[in-house]
Amino acid sequence: MRIDRLFAAALLGLTLCLAACDQAAPPGDDLSAARAAVAERDWPLVERLLRRCLREEQLADRRWEAWNMLLVSTNAHAVEPLASLEYLEVMLEEFADSDDKTKSILERMGVITEELHRHDRSANVWSAYIGLSGLSSEELVFGYRRLAATHFRVRRFDAGEGVLQQCLALHLPNNEKIMCTYDLADLNIGRQRWQEAADMSLQILDAEADGELAGLTGYLLADALEQLGKTDDALQQFQLARDFYPNTAVIDKRIAQLRKKSKK
Repeated sequence: MRIDRLFAAALLGLTLCLAACDQAAPPGDDLSAARAAVAERDWPLVERLLRRCLREEQLADRRWEAWNMLLVSTNAHAVEPLASLEYLEVMLEEFADSDDKTKSILERMGVITEELHRHDRSANVWSAYIGLSGLSSEELVFGYRRLAATHFRVRRFDAGEGVLQQCLALHLPNNEKIMCTYDLADLNIGRQRWQEAADMSLQILDAEADGELAGLTGYLLADALEQLGKTDDALQQFQLARDFYPNTAVIDKRIAQLRKKSKK
């Protein structure tokens, strides 16, 4: 699960910074004691100390550290997405004036709401994320793709398509927006728009996509060509995509089916 990886990474980062953080905080306070309890993996004590710290602490940086430590502690034994989401909602309100912290909070909320299948909330979170200032081109494209995928999960295909079209209209280099093109081609496959899917797949391949993207796109193109009745062209594309597609067994099965169809 994505949430497992998210909090495993957070725990690792928290553990690595404990020694450095201790030097910056006055001795004897709840936050320092919580850091020491984290090192001992005494999670009940960590939570008690942090809850008291958050009732009394005024400094924004120390409150940010305490909140993030509380998230790690909450998920130390088992992933608790509902509790994490509640904490993140409070953090979102508290740190609304910081775009950098808001970005971090929204990204985590987006992942959790997806896992919880709270699709409307997830769409709102990713919409807020792409509206932040200062996002890198990679982060923008990431946000647009996650928002589109959220719409697709509940079959809001027109809304998802509109999001991807907005992504493609961004003033970014085409090679940075290429995954939005891929998602749109994949959507067209799902909606049985075979010619549109083929055209978009060719556009991606003409942009010299390589590696796994070339394999995935080649599969879409071959699938669309087969549906358009272009069996020989589809077979050729499946063969070209085979070495780059993440699951060669799937490609081999399609190739075998097309060869049998050709013989008939």
